[in-house]
Amino acid sequence: MLRNLRIQNFAIIDETTIHFGEGLNIISGETGAGKSILMDALMLILGGRASTDLIRHGSEEASVEALFEVANSEELNRALESAGIDSGEELIVKRIVHRSGKNRIFVNGSMVNIATLQKITSSLVDLCSQHDQQLLSKADEQLFWIDRFGDLDQQRLKIRQLFQSWKEKSKALEDLSTDSSMREQRIDFLKFQIQELEEASLTNANEDVEIQRDLKLLESAEDLFSFSAEAETALFGSENSEAPSILDSIGNLSNRIKSLVKLDPKLETAVDLLAQFKIHADELAIFLRSYSQSLSRDESKLEELNARSALLAKMKKKYGPTLQEAIDNFQAFQEELGKLENHDSSLKEAEVAMKNALELFQNQAKALSKLRAKSAKDFSKQVEKELAELHMGGARFQVEIHELETPSPFGLDQVQFQIAANPGETMGPLNKVASGGELSRVMLAMHNVVSSRGNVGVYLFDEVDAGIGGSTAIAVGAKLQSVAANNQVICITHLPQVAVFANLHFHVEKMVKKIEGKERTFARVIPLNTDEREIELARMLGGNSKDKASLANARAMLERYQPKSPSRVSQKSGNKSGSSKTSKTRENVKTSRS
Repeated sequence: MLRNLRIQNFAIIDETTIHFGEGLNIISGETGAGKSILMDALMLILGGRASTDLIRHGSEEASVEALFEVANSEELNRALESAGIDSGEELIVKRIVHRSGKNRIFVNGSMVNIATLQKITSSLVDLCSQHDQQLLSKADEQLFWIDRFGDLDQQRLKIRQLFQSWKEKSKALEDLSTDSSMREQRIDFLKFQIQELEEASLTNANEDVEIQRDLKLLESAEDLFSFSAEAETALFGSENSEAPSILDSIGNLSNRIKSLVKLDPKLETAVDLLAQFKIHADELAIFLRSYSQSLSRDESKLEELNARSALLAKMKKKYGPTLQEAIDNFQAFQEELGKLENHDSSLKEAEVAMKNALELFQNQAKALSKLRAKSAKDFSKQVEKELAELHMGGARFQVEIHELETPSPFGLDQVQFQIAANPGETMGPLNKVASGGELSRVMLAMHNVVSSRGNVGVYLFDEVDAGIGGSTAIAVGAKLQSVAANNQVICITHLPQVAVFANLHFHVEKMVKKIEGKERTFARVIPLNTDEREIELARMLGGNSKDKASLANARAMLERYQPKSPSRVSQKSGNKSGSSKTSKTRENVKTSRS
């Protein structure tokens, strides 16, 4: 259920928070008051397109935030889990639209992209609008309704996966069935590549790095050798130098200090330190002598490493860009060559795999077709029953299912909704023979039929009453109330016959205020109590707050059709403090006049 909707700096809305309730939530108001703005805000929450045109003049960004109370839905939990978002009893969706284009989307505080948002909210809200009536003309959309009514979503997903598997196997078979001359050319080319890689003897993915390190040492060998010689001379001394060596100096110093210990015992510490120094100096001398002997100045070795480095660079350029990728490609070339040289065996295996995939797809698709046939039959009966309650008692509705010539990702079936809106008329495609008012009622009937399955918790109807009036509008209102018996319904309407069935009624009004000497327009959304509903219904009937006839008519409608369940907005009946409660309720709907 959609509990709260908070809107800030959005079109002509400065700031407002709407607290929706259970059952039927009606939104009404004068044409141009801002009802469509609420729909735009809700569409953003559902993953609709964001535009900087939606940002209120004078603001840098607009934001819409919705709080949903969610039941334990497997589909929703899967969507949240795949996005790395924890699931719980509440879901908070927030969208921020910035003039710079740096828009942001948050779900439970985690930033997501538009595709993830659409996936998450698809199981939360079901939208019925005039745009959806246009979508209904598409065969795939009609098939979706049959699957949804029959609770066939899992079978539909399975068919899609099997179809993809069959297509992949078919592509593999097609690749193996290419012209024999092309296959021979590919074999020759693979053999050349394999021979070249074999001769390169690529076994170590880090060989290029190791060679570069060795080359650097060889190229710097003269400097390293010179340093070692100088260090060794300093430590051991030289026949050509009269200067004492470091080791000799340490020995002389050690002997001298030992003779002085008798004069001052504190020098004992110095004796120990010199002894350690002598040990380290000896170890350093031994290491440098060994290091000097290990250095190589072999020019042939340098040439050999340079040649190997050039070969590795060539292999990386042709088969890399890394040695590991060249090694992996060598193995892949060998496998491909084996398959091509054993073409007949590989072709037979591919044919068997493709036939098995097709057979599995067809078997599952045929089973789904049987389930769809039953679903379509039951769906037709229930829609006809709903239409009769919507003043289309003579209408006939049926779902025709035809087998596709070519399988699709949805199976073997093509669906077409047929209707005869009046007695004596022939059946015809729904989108071609139904009027706007009839199409609205068919959509409402379908939504009511599907809503009883409990797949979605929130139904959003945008002017579903277009093209109807009178007693038919009363029937539509009653039907919306029926949908709202087990679901939350939010409906934007111009008809008082529909609005009278509301559990909660919201009025959208537009106001102009002077702010700092300049006129600013803003819209606000007000929850109505019983007295205010009478006034609003009277306005919708064509009257006003002072028109006694319209007010009496509105009062009579409320007495006759008002739902028995209590509303979250205070009511007039038996409550002298109704006006004060209304003001408290309005405190929950924040409006700012900037």
